[in-house]
Amino acid sequence: MKLLKGLLAGVMALSLSACASNDDTKKEEAKTEPIKVLAPLGATSLSLLGLYGDKNVSVDTVDGTSVISAEIAKEDGEYDAIIAPINLGAALLSKGKSQYRLDSVVTWGNLYVVGTDEKALTETGMFAAFGEKAVPQKVFMASLDVKSIKPEITYFASVNEVQQQLLSKKANVGLMAEPAATATIAKAKEKGITLKVLKDLQKEYQNKNNTKSAGYPQAALFVKKGSEDKVKKYIETATTFANETSKKDETAISKAVETATPEKLGIPNAQIAVKTWPRLNINYVKAATVKEDIATFLKQFNISINDDAYTK
Repeated sequence: MKLLKGLLAGVMALSLSACASNDDTKKEEAKTEPIKVLAPLGATSLSLLGLYGDKNVSVDTVDGTSVISAEIAKEDGEYDAIIAPINLGAALLSKGKSQYRLDSVVTWGNLYVVGTDEKALTETGMFAAFGEKAVPQKVFMASLDVKSIKPEITYFASVNEVQQQLLSKKANVGLMAEPAATATIAKAKEKGITLKVLKDLQKEYQNKNNTKSAGYPQAALFVKKGSEDKVKKYIETATTFANETSKKDETAISKAVETATPEKLGIPNAQIAVKTWPRLNINYVKAATVKEDIATFLKQFNISINDDAYTK
């Protein structure tokens, strides 16, 4: 009898061990389950540099936000995670029109005032800007005493058009975003025009609005309901690259850009990414930990979200 009990106990132990092993295997498989991510070109696509070499991650990049807006509003979208302007995603969440939740802020602003010198802000002429009624104008207005700027502020359709105004000398100062700002300064030098960064709007915004975080919550990672466990490991990988690896090793940035390809990221080459990286302000921060800064920023758009809008 004792022998039989011993054998039964052994069989049960082996069964439990096998179940535990199977559970661990399933968990491991879930961690490596393939995912799809969507992001706009530019700093936002660069925020995913840590993932482009992963065969389990499919990243689609698009120019502009029309596709982003459509996908994040879908009832059953194909993407597990989407990077979008935080105001765009938050607006949908505030109306209950998105199945995605706010997980992390990934970029903290990349807007700069570029001009010939400080005098350009106090002399007559044109101040070329972009993003009217959108984030660039909102941040511009919330960061500087715009009334003290003497040149006439004229809005253009894109940052590329602002570049044209500066390179043609029709404007001596303008509002630009990185990496376009650095590229413009380089092109101007070739033409014998001296341009430089006059104002860092991220610093100006923090000083004027007394926010805890440097810059403002510009773009965020939204995760689809039900995909939280699938994407967790990948978010950790992207976070480590953006917050740690990129700050220690410039070659890691250039290698990652070449893996992704500059075309997919919407930049001229890997060197631009390396040169402008510090001014892109890519830094993953769990959104739930910076709710105050998010609320301050969204207030400019008359948007408010509750705790249900955030991932746990």
